[in-house]
Amino acid sequence: MPDAPAEMIAAANEKCRRLRDLLQAPEILIMPGAFNVLSALLFQRLGFKAVQGSSSAIANASGRPDLNVGRERTVALMSEIAGAVDVPVNADGEDGFGGPDEVRETVRAFVAGGVVGMNMEDGVRNDGLSLLPLEQQLEKIAAFMDARRELGSEFLLNARTDAFLALRDDPPAALAEAVRRGQAYAEAGAECVFTWGITDSETIRTFAKEVPAPVSVIAGPGSPSVPELQELGVARVSFGSMFLYAAVGGVKRLAEELLGPGTMTSLESGLSRDEMRVLIESRRG
Repeated sequence: MPDAPAEMIAAANEKCRRLRDLLQAPEILIMPGAFNVLSALLFQRLGFKAVQGSSSAIANASGRPDLNVGRERTVALMSEIAGAVDVPVNADGEDGFGGPDEVRETVRAFVAGGVVGMNMEDGVRNDGLSLLPLEQQLEKIAAFMDARRELGSEFLLNARTDAFLALRDDPPAALAEAVRRGQAYAEAGAECVFTWGITDSETIRTFAKEVPAPVSVIAGPGSPSVPELQELGVARVSFGSMFLYAAVGGVKRLAEELLGPGTMTSLESGLSRDEMRVLIESRRG
């Protein structure tokens, strides 16, 4: 894929700086998970200041399991989303889609699509979930930094550690490893450090305190509320596939109502035709 023109990179860099400022602001940044252009348009219209892409939601919305989409499809959809809205769009780059060389290509592809940053995880999925050795993950982060420097881009890295998932049977060890990796990722240049698999308030507080970068967590059922997360020191909160689950849940309720009593009261919580028209007309480009 050819590199983005200089003027496109300059325009994207303005959004990169906007996202960086939001991460460093006193108020927690809420980033809903987009799974298509329409969801991103809705988030923007409702007033969210930035949008997160969810690889698992993209896969699930296509009727595929997580990790079954790949870089080409992910880049294409995230680039379409970034081109449709004015707010910064951060992609889920999974593990960078390979080693250091693949990470470089992933960064180039997302930058060319107008995306302003990406998540990159250190989890390795084989029979279960393990962690890539720290030294190897740091090599991938170095490749990320090299690629954006070569492009003249300010593309942001949201470095994700899966320590709390890989070491879930030993919570103290999971916290120690998450902090160790978070500190290393921040030192290597990550603008944000992301983890998930934790809902315990004191664990979240300790992680946020010990990592010298803005910290992001994924929230869902059982998580502290957004105001509570802010009080715990969290800078950013995202939701993975939760918005897709909620959307499909709404479709399920209507379908079950039609198959049951045959009424349509579930439609009352949906958008009107005029609201949908206005939403579509808000698309940029």
